[in-house]
Amino acid sequence: MAGRHSAKSSKKPLVIICIAAAVIIIAVVCAVIFLNSGSKPANTNSTTAQQTTSTVQSASAESYETTLQPATDAQQTTQIETFAGETSEVPKVVVPTQSGQEVSYFNATYVPYKAIDSSTNEECSLREVFGSAFSQGVITFNSDGTFTDSVTSSSVDSGAYAVEGDTIVATYSNDKNMSVKVASWDGDTPVELIINYGGYDVYFNM
Repeated sequence: MAGRHSAKSSKKPLVIICIAAAVIIIAVVCAVIFLNSGSKPANTNSTTAQQTTSTVQSASAESYETTLQPATDAQQTTQIETFAGETSEVPKVVVPTQSGQEVSYFNATYVPYKAIDSSTNEECSLREVFGSAFSQGVITFNSDGTFTDSVTSSSVDSGAYAVEGDTIVATYSNDKNMSVKVASWDGDTPVELIINYGGYDVYFNM
């Protein structure tokens, strides 16, 4: 009887150990299953968030590209026409003519040949009048009412003119007015001109 009781007593710790091991194994398996099941939604959420971010970025990129798209052909044509209109507009030179006075135009080129000091009435050299910029230039009047002045080498001026009686009223493009006296004529064309440059009467002929 004593031997049986001791055999039963020795089996109890073994059973307890087996039960405890089974409980631990079950707990580990449950923990692994729980962790695996818990990680899947996280991955799903991450994937969804990435897709949403990608969609937003794509939409932003499309919007940005739409903003940067070049103007249509019609818009470009309108802009070109506007710029062309702006650049093609040349300020018109207004000649201060007398109201009701008949004006005329001609076509001829004149060169300066002498100068007289209007205060002393003494003749002087053309270089004294124009300085070192004197370049044997000319003044040309055109039949369309325009003229060019290249008497000096420093610049070539231009403008508009009109003949009123024995006077040519000329206005440069910088709004400077010049009164030209006609000393002699050949029909309707002046042959000799007198222009005052800074107190000097300069004579021109064809």
